[in-house]
Amino acid sequence: MRWLALVVAAAASTALVIGAGWPRRAVAAGSGDPRSATTAVSGMTTSQFDQAYHYQTSQGFMNDVQTIWKGGDGYYHFLYLRNARYRHDGDGTEWYHVKTRDFVHYTDVGVSIPKFNGVWQWMATGSVITNESGFFADLPRTALVAYFTSYIDGVQRQFVAYSRDEGRTFLPYRDTAVMSAPHAETNARDPYVTYDARSKTLVMYLAEGDRIGTYESADGVGFHHVGAPMLDDGALADLGLEDGDLGLIECPNLKTLRDPRTGETKSILFFGANGYRYGQTTGTYYMVGHLDGHHVFVPEQRPSRVDDGSDYYGANVMQNGDTLLTSLAWMGNWGYSDKPISDDHGPVYKLGSLSLAHHLTLAGKPGDYSLVNTIIEPKALYQGAVAGISSSTGRRHTMLDVSRSTRQNTVLTFTPGEGGDGDGGGDAGDGWSRVHGHGDGGGALSGTITVRLLHRDATETIRYVAATGAYEVTRETSRIGDSGGSREYEKSIAASSGVVASQRLTFHIVQDQSSVEFYVESSGRSYSMARYTADDHTRIQVSSDTPTRLTYEFNDIRDPHAASWAPMSSPMPFAVPSLSSSSSSFR
Repeated sequence: MRWLALVVAAAASTALVIGAGWPRRAVAAGSGDPRSATTAVSGMTTSQFDQAYHYQTSQGFMNDVQTIWKGGDGYYHFLYLRNARYRHDGDGTEWYHVKTRDFVHYTDVGVSIPKFNGVWQWMATGSVITNESGFFADLPRTALVAYFTSYIDGVQRQFVAYSRDEGRTFLPYRDTAVMSAPHAETNARDPYVTYDARSKTLVMYLAEGDRIGTYESADGVGFHHVGAPMLDDGALADLGLEDGDLGLIECPNLKTLRDPRTGETKSILFFGANGYRYGQTTGTYYMVGHLDGHHVFVPEQRPSRVDDGSDYYGANVMQNGDTLLTSLAWMGNWGYSDKPISDDHGPVYKLGSLSLAHHLTLAGKPGDYSLVNTIIEPKALYQGAVAGISSSTGRRHTMLDVSRSTRQNTVLTFTPGEGGDGDGGGDAGDGWSRVHGHGDGGGALSGTITVRLLHRDATETIRYVAATGAYEVTRETSRIGDSGGSREYEKSIAASSGVVASQRLTFHIVQDQSSVEFYVESSGRSYSMARYTADDHTRIQVSSDTPTRLTYEFNDIRDPHAASWAPMSSPMPFAVPSLSSSSSSFR
């Protein structure tokens, strides 16, 4: 993407700013769907899209992740937005509580903050803090306090609730909102709240359309405005960035990270945004900077995406010491995830899952830091390894064509093959590859590597330019029953691994039934995407348009909740044409 920057605009007024430009997202509520009914129907609690080892809701629709924390019971806890009555009577999101020891095995705790309780309606995103500082004198230090947005007559208002039982249940701390937007056209939502021990104040960061409003409070109820970093068209245009803004800002989150090499500690501001002006989709972004004397974030670098994929949104981040963060995200996108979607049995109302956990660290140098993103793979679930070697003579030669279980770990390692002349060998009609280049030989990989994941109702394709690290991802599915949603889903997305002129390139592709997570080894970047297929197998095709040697390894990924495991994959049901060398081993 084209890099962006932003400036901090001081604001003395306490009025909330009307958000610019991008349409307000849906929050899976109040659909008015004519299929509404008072009882759950088929597709509400099960579907052919059910994930095996990713967390997903047991019923209905799920999206944004709320605060993640480590409890005194040794578990990690988090909450997320759940709509158990999606597109039915009682439609609307509430906060649902989950715990895990390893981000692979999850246990449902239950609804923590219910909707429609007489104080608030259905809820949007917010955050939870502990009262260990004693800031709330009328609550025990073990209490948890939640701030969140609820829509009252279309107006975004902030509420506060507390829990005395480690987040299992929350009660209203006040019977009215502690903050409110002036009218329905004003964006003011998704409060991230933190305690500042030095000033003994609560600080709230609020998504306000094209800025992140910053507020302070001495009692947790009354907040006053102290400033806001801006991401509007004007601020960016003043810096010579004419392509515009990042759309509607959502889900702010503020953490710190220390680079162990430089010893410098930086503030990291995370937020949801839309890269539609830059050839991207919605996603989770971050900026590196510091806080001024009023806790307002001051950016020092331009925004970047945490994950380059189309479906890493509504993310939350947990502090794990001073050098490590852990992140979870909703694998979904408002361009298509809430559109009519069907499996072989009809409409599906159980939709959405979490990503795998990501570890984030800081690396670089002063003025040029970036997050290093590492996907935490469920390696304890890997079973039935199959490995082999193949090669390509070039000219779009297929090196691999196999059928595997849809729940699959795939590792593909590419090195230069014999007989290459370094000219790329690509099809002259391939405009995308010509633009991004093939490479000039010199012992490094060249040409375009293509990986296709084929199902009877969907396809995902990665086309990767070995010399430059640029790649393109495309998808198709027959499962979305909305033309606009299908167009959004099928958009081509360009990204880059940053791995340039390498003599060895390793792809990791981790598939579950409804998700694909991809990264290039040593890149520090990732690409996460949702998919909609009812097929329980994936045909994996790998080709290259230059002489290339491929070493591959597959593992089925078992369901952590299954009582027993049996292999689902056949090792090589499709012939691989004219392989110059090939071997396989089972272990």
